[in-house]
Amino acid sequence: MKKWWALAAVLAAAPAAQAATGYSLGVGGEYTRGDYGTGSDVSLITVPFTLQYAEPRYAWSVSVPYLWVQGPGDVVVSSSGPGRFSPTRSSTATRTDSGLGDVTASGTLRLWEESARRPWAALTAKVKFGTADETRRLGTGENDYALQLELAKEALYGHVGYKVLGDPAGVSYNDVWYGTAGFNFFAGRADGGVEMYAEQAAVDGLDGKRELVLYLGRALDGKTRLTGHVLKGFGDASPDWGVGVALRFAL
Repeated sequence: MKKWWALAAVLAAAPAAQAATGYSLGVGGEYTRGDYGTGSDVSLITVPFTLQYAEPRYAWSVSVPYLWVQGPGDVVVSSSGPGRFSPTRSSTATRTDSGLGDVTASGTLRLWEESARRPWAALTAKVKFGTADETRRLGTGENDYALQLELAKEALYGHVGYKVLGDPAGVSYNDVWYGTAGFNFFAGRADGGVEMYAEQAAVDGLDGKRELVLYLGRALDGKTRLTGHVLKGFGDASPDWGVGVALRFAL
């Protein structure tokens, strides 16, 4: 789903180079739907809660989502999206589960500022801890690790990273490359943009992730920002479509 690694981007709705300084709290909601190569519809509601601290030189965040997942009983939520990834589950009857998802922590270090000759650059490390309840298929129970390079130049931004996925018993995930390319614009208190996310297939025999996101945000006041987005997925590993909204409060 858009997924644990992309939640920070949804909440900020802008390159990290333009993130506000100090502490902030974020809360959001996203609904996605697709079959993820399973042949059956899977609906997922994600409500992430995020604490973030940012300075011009560095930033860190901790996020935990509350999840509702409805679909075949052998579908498991992972950091690469829901899918029929667990051979230990045999039930294909539709069921609904809910609860806290995996906790994700990230830290970002700015490498250098933007100049006439080079883009702004930063390095971000992320850990998704396997804290979600496996019996309710809300996570794999394993930790995932990622490292990514982020770049921004005027209205253009993007990142490229590598993710190491933990393997539950009986499952062998592929470690994957992933990346985003986007365009962001500002108009007074509003901003918006478009970005494309791509990720290699975490499971052999499925397509990789391809997702196009359109977002629009507005500062409601000096401390509060509202952002909405729509998502279109391409390939087995992505949802067919999704919509979401997020609020960020500066403390």
